[in-house]
Amino acid sequence: MKKYSYLIIGGGIAANAAISGVRKKDATGSIGVLTDEPYRPYSRPLLSKGLWKNTSEEKLWFSNDEKNVDILTDHMVVKIDPASHSVMTSTGEIFNYNTLLIATGTMTRELPFEDKEIIYYRDYASYLKLKALSEKKSEFAVVGAGFIGSEIAAALAMNGKKVVLIESGAGIGWRVFPSEIVSYLNEYYASHHVQVLTGVTIEDIKLVDDRHHILFGSGKILDVDGVVAGVGVKANSGLAEVAGLAVGDGVKVNSYLETSVPDIFAAGDVAAFHSPALDKIIRVEHEDNAVSMGTIAGENMAGGNLEYDYIPMFYSDLFDIGYEAVGTIDARLDIFVNWEETFKKGVIYYCQDGFIKGVLLWNEWGKVDQARELIREQKWIDKNHLKGLIA
Repeated sequence: MKKYSYLIIGGGIAANAAISGVRKKDATGSIGVLTDEPYRPYSRPLLSKGLWKNTSEEKLWFSNDEKNVDILTDHMVVKIDPASHSVMTSTGEIFNYNTLLIATGTMTRELPFEDKEIIYYRDYASYLKLKALSEKKSEFAVVGAGFIGSEIAAALAMNGKKVVLIESGAGIGWRVFPSEIVSYLNEYYASHHVQVLTGVTIEDIKLVDDRHHILFGSGKILDVDGVVAGVGVKANSGLAEVAGLAVGDGVKVNSYLETSVPDIFAAGDVAAFHSPALDKIIRVEHEDNAVSMGTIAGENMAGGNLEYDYIPMFYSDLFDIGYEAVGTIDARLDIFVNWEETFKKGVIYYCQDGFIKGVLLWNEWGKVDQARELIREQKWIDKNHLKGLIA
């Protein structure tokens, strides 16, 4: 049995940031990281972005050599016991802690089909599997045109693969983008040799002789070499729930990132927190939030007293298009589009009852802080005055 001053469950961005946060306050306290993967902590965003371009795989891995941290790979935590300040792994090992951070991220949602070779794209293992397959095969289907699906479809196409992007909704990013951008992206992907199928349902996917047979509700069949699914995720909060922590859509935390149980914190994709600026409970599945939240959680684990009132941002690259988004980006809000050059460069405002809740910066760079300030102010703004607000 080993005891750590600071014990972290998870091996992603939030876990890595928490290490730095702890070390800001405590240079010598023992830190242990338990990750169920066979790899040390790494940066997941590169899996669907840079690694498919020219980014070296060396950039993937976080280095904590100088921080005196025990990184324990292949350690799956199966139980948290708050009463004894301990956790147990799948092999029966017990680790005690003074303070604990839950940074377990999310779990992929899976399709209800018998094909066991569908690649649910989420971690380094799934990247390796898809990369190896793409080096041997040429025809791929990507199911889901959200963040992950749209990035992977672009990545495969840029690597010379024939890609079909399958979406049950109106098109690429339809849950977050205004309809005019969705239509534009559908056409843009088609011009980059990605066939986009919208408004379709899949009845079944079967693996037959190394080919995936996709049966659509219309009766049509598509045969491909590989299927990648990006159909959403859910918070990996089961451990916390069984341990008696308050959960909802994620592990609930207060403004100091403390859970409902003393000495246990949560951060990153798994944590649900109240955003003062947006005035609601949110859970954010993006890099910027994981870094900021993990850092503050680490500092507070080590005796800090910092409140988390950050407004996270996220970004994506789709072929030659890049965007950054701040706040709530939801197509159900009132959307006002301000193009400097139609579909090439502009600012899109997401409003509710006259208040700005989110900003999408379309090929606009260096303006995230302006967007954050507008959201944080929460001043009522006439829609006719939105034009040029961010310039």
